[in-house]
Amino acid sequence: MKALPRTLRLLSLMLALAAGSAQAADALDRAIAHAETLQTQALGAVAVAERAVAEAQADLRVVRGIEADARRARDQAAITVAAEAAQQAQALERETERNLTLARSLLDMRVKALANLRSWTRADRRPRAVLVADSGQVRHITPGGYEPPDLPAMRAGDTVKTGPDGRARLFVSGGDGEVALGANSSYTVNKDDADGNFEAQLEEGAMRLRALIRSKVGKKFEVRTPTVAIAVRGTDYSASVGAAGTEVKVYSGEVAVTPATGGTEVLLKAGERLTVPLQGPWPAPQPLPADAVELPWSVDHAQR
Repeated sequence: MKALPRTLRLLSLMLALAAGSAQAADALDRAIAHAETLQTQALGAVAVAERAVAEAQADLRVVRGIEADARRARDQAAITVAAEAAQQAQALERETERNLTLARSLLDMRVKALANLRSWTRADRRPRAVLVADSGQVRHITPGGYEPPDLPAMRAGDTVKTGPDGRARLFVSGGDGEVALGANSSYTVNKDDADGNFEAQLEEGAMRLRALIRSKVGKKFEVRTPTVAIAVRGTDYSASVGAAGTEVKVYSGEVAVTPATGGTEVLLKAGERLTVPLQGPWPAPQPLPADAVELPWSVDHAQR
């Protein structure tokens, strides 16, 4: 009977840890928060574009008034100058109107994307990995080659491809992970199970990943490239794949890097980078350059 209080305390602790992990690991909620931020930014861009149009139209009215005065005065030199100024003002007005159209189109896209994400909160099963298009061309491709009209739910076997101007964000339940994909990148989810294990493949391009694996004892969070396997230990790191091989940079925490075909593990710590060639021996890790730039993470991760 004396062991019962201790058992209850352990049970309460386990339940609390489980509840905390479940709360932190909800990819959909984090994706929605990120999409809300993107929508707010798009609203701001529309407001700026509207002010620019109003200012350009006001300038055009002033210039046309000056031109009318010059014509009434039959001042040919003033007419010529005013006419040129009117042409420039008209060109500026057209440019600002085009920018406003683009800003409104982006806002419309953000509104639809956020509504789509929120619709998943009513689904029987919330997706474990959720994709958000930050900008440009972002394609979600299933193993059969189908491209769903709605991006969000990513499953094992699905691939994300970004175009020359594409940027995407993938929120992962396992490890409370967040993956930022750069332009011309290809990223495939190989495994995403209910136990919190996540495996992916970066075939080309660049990514930045932030994950909190230390609270996921015994879980596996791994990203592979054509040359290396990168095991996350609770960290913020980037990886890029190019013609010369793979470069890994660690900004916080640590990662374990091994050859894709197996071999000796290299542990990279915060402030280190490793460039792995396609062939030949690996060089020693090097310190990160002083001007290493951190990508803007979602608000949720920025506060952690």
